[in-house]
Amino acid sequence: MKNPDPSKTSLKTIALFPLPTSVFYPGTVLPLHIFEERYRQMTANAIEAGRWIGMVLLQPGYEEEYYGSPEINLIGCAGSLEQWTQHDDGKYDIVLRGQSRFRIVREVGDTPYRQAEVELLTGIHDQPADPAADLYKQLIGKFHSFTSQLPLDNAQKVEMDALDCKTLGEVVDRVAYFFDQPLQDRQKFLEELDVLKRYHMVSKLIDLKLRIVQQSALFSKKGINSRLN
Repeated sequence: MKNPDPSKTSLKTIALFPLPTSVFYPGTVLPLHIFEERYRQMTANAIEAGRWIGMVLLQPGYEEEYYGSPEINLIGCAGSLEQWTQHDDGKYDIVLRGQSRFRIVREVGDTPYRQAEVELLTGIHDQPADPAADLYKQLIGKFHSFTSQLPLDNAQKVEMDALDCKTLGEVVDRVAYFFDQPLQDRQKFLEELDVLKRYHMVSKLIDLKLRIVQQSALFSKKGINSRLN
């Protein structure tokens, strides 16, 4: 991926927290347990300075270099510390709230944890989040159609609260974050800046999930265990 010209971008310095299993989006929350010493220092510094932490996904093959500087994806999501608790042993439990997609321009600093100058990324074809707008109503309506057909004891049977979202992009991200997708699919979604393309990606995903739920319900009525197929 080609790095942007730093002279033409507004840069922000943030801490990087590379993990092999975490991708999150603006407007969503991510709970984390911080136990490594370098990331305890990162957390303490972020709390003291009110700085963002940038979550980035480690690339495959990171294991041998995990305690060094393994390869990471250049696009991640920066989050602000919404909650934190420090335990007696120095470990932290924190909650990040996603603020912005970013692209790494260069890594900087000499702290035990990684830091980078990043370009904050703005969505293309975004619009204000208007509950009366067609796209908003269609997406939330489709999501509710899916959850309404889930069994009462299904953990996914929840209401989608998007009233605090400021843009359609945030609504789309929040709906997408609800679904447990393969990491590379989540990373691909994160890297897509066109809000309308993300909208259609999520819409198609809900359609697929809805068909699966309906088919499972049909099998159940016929006494067929769909898990055996």
